[in-house]
Amino acid sequence: MTVEVWWSTLAAADHELTALLDDTERARLDSFDRPADRGRSLVGAALLRLAVAAHLGVGTAEVAVDRTCAECGRPHGAPRVLGPGDRRPGVSVAHSGVLVVVALDPQGPVGVDVQRASDLPDPGAVGDWVRREAAVKARTWTDLGGASPAALVTSDLRPPVGGYAAALTTVGERTVRYVDRTEGLGPAGGR
Repeated sequence: MTVEVWWSTLAAADHELTALLDDTERARLDSFDRPADRGRSLVGAALLRLAVAAHLGVGTAEVAVDRTCAECGRPHGAPRVLGPGDRRPGVSVAHSGVLVVVALDPQGPVGVDVQRASDLPDPGAVGDWVRREAAVKARTWTDLGGASPAALVTSDLRPPVGGYAAALTTVGERTVRYVDRTEGLGPAGGR
């Protein structure tokens, strides 16, 4: 089984991408004070929709994403694909510095993390950090597809730029297919 790992950067944060987002995602963008935070959120939400749409063979407007927080009910939780149809891949989004990553697993639960080494007090521990964070994200799924948490496998990823570490957690071994969108996300015509 193959997991898709989509990479992009803050350089892709073009206002035209807001056309790909739903009203909840656009309101979330408006809630951020810092432009870099808005940019990472914009690129993450758009990249997620592009990845799911490409995987399912549909337009981005058909992709329904829920980000309801399990603890407070507000729309800032881990994303879950609700549609279209009944094929709902597992997804995870992470960002740090200029990088944004989306992981898509057609079989369900997945966790991904990326971290700029210079942002940690101990840059040498960045690999341990991302592996732990990716595993936590995968474990937060309420349904591991009948698998035990012991079946989770964490592996290192290859970020497209230096100075970063990234990791992926899946249920069982997976092959990784990288999709590089670091040169931009293209026109917002997928709607």
